[in-house]
Amino acid sequence: MSDTARIIVTLTEPVAAGKRLRTDFVQDTYDHVPGTVLRGALAARWIAEHGVEVTKSRDFLEVFEGSGSFAPLHSEASVPAPLSVKVHKYGPGPTCTTLWWDAATGDEQQHCTACGDPLEFSKGAATGTVPRQRRTRTALTTQGVAAESQLFTQNSVARGTRFAGWLHGPALRALRLAEQPIDEVFLGGRTKLQGTAKIELDDQSVPDPVEQHGNELVLRLLGPGVFVDRFGFPSSEPDLDELSEVLGVEARSIKRPWTRWCEIGGWHVASGLPKPTERAVQAGSTYRIKLAEPADEDARRRLMARGIGLRRREGFGALYSVGQAPVTAYRVANRAAAMRGDSRLAEDRPLLRQRVDDMRHGLVDDSRFAERLAVDDRYSTGLRALLRVVDPQLFSDALDVL
Repeated sequence: MSDTARIIVTLTEPVAAGKRLRTDFVQDTYDHVPGTVLRGALAARWIAEHGVEVTKSRDFLEVFEGSGSFAPLHSEASVPAPLSVKVHKYGPGPTCTTLWWDAATGDEQQHCTACGDPLEFSKGAATGTVPRQRRTRTALTTQGVAAESQLFTQNSVARGTRFAGWLHGPALRALRLAEQPIDEVFLGGRTKLQGTAKIELDDQSVPDPVEQHGNELVLRLLGPGVFVDRFGFPSSEPDLDELSEVLGVEARSIKRPWTRWCEIGGWHVASGLPKPTERAVQAGSTYRIKLAEPADEDARRRLMARGIGLRRREGFGALYSVGQAPVTAYRVANRAAAMRGDSRLAEDRPLLRQRVDDMRHGLVDDSRFAERLAVDDRYSTGLRALLRVVDPQLFSDALDVL
């Protein structure tokens, strides 16, 4: 798809994509790069290069205010769990081999068959974690001493973290200045002190098609969704006419939704004004939609790249498919669940913990597990699945689950 490209961002400094200030005066951060932050960072590069007058140009308006999409950037550990997914309410037991049940694909399990504990739907939060750091600052008086009641703590995502996502349509042109590619941006807040990130462009990859089972489509939101009904009021469901137009087949009904409400707002740097707060559907919300007939693969790839709903240029309505399903600690542990209860896991655990430190320093040597992998049994199958993980935090979290 020539109008779609994948970008990979590597943080060279800590990044704070701030949420609302908490009551304990701690400014928390998202564990990913929202589409609004990516769009704002690229727009800032254009303004720094051409001056504020560029914001009135036709080119700028087409790129940053047009029909393109700036999807949120995620790591494997920060993708939201679908709301249609069920997990152990009190955590998996030592004998559990299944850790994830997806009602969107027909798995309506109420209790774990291994431990008997009840299951509950996920809340849409990322089940993995990204490395963070915390920094406390204070305002200074004219005498150079700490001002009273001005202590402020901010959480940031640690440098070295990698995120990836998709740009679609006119948004792709945001990655070039004077015909030269942009390879560095400043993400989040307090960019005089932090926020530098390197950008790599992968224009050969294509997004996976939206998940489909027969003539039923499964849509999973990677970012919050902004939907309205025919009267313009907030809606918890996407517009079927919009889906029909993009897919080229009639979307007849939403067979079953799994949704939660949230609020979205933000700050518009160019105008120096807050954005209006709107009701939206939370990331991770999932829909099973009945079509008149199966949609072809190209149409489903186009829908994946484009997203659904309003304000797509800000990262809202971004989608992920079964091929992009969250690689979380639970999913990794599920693939390696055959290792549970085996005495060899206790023997290998120190080496597996050492592998976490090795990955953080870019030095991974799995030859130490050659003897285990040479044996063709359930344990070695689980170990192979575990060793495919290259994200150190995700690997560590999966070990905790196991």
